[in-house]
Amino acid sequence: MPEVPGELENVYFDSAASPFLYRKEIFDIAARTIGARKILLGTDYPLLEHRRLIRQVEESELNEADRQAILGGNAAGLLGLGE
Repeated sequence: MPEVPGELENVYFDSAASPFLYRKEIFDIAARTIGARKILLGTDYPLLEHRRLIRQVEESELNEADRQAILGGNAAGLLGLGE
């Protein structure tokens, strides 16, 4: 379905509750599937502390640029704060 990428242009995914649902490999799989620029760090606070989500991203096999994008670069770009 060639129209799907266009329809999903403004769709982003977050990491909220991911430690409860997935192993750290989910970030690598998601980045390969949808692109790291479409993934935002989400904590689901107060259910999870932000440190746990950050650690999960940092322990993934992502390259440093993708890791930094997920850990804040993508959100900064969406908010017009750079990147």
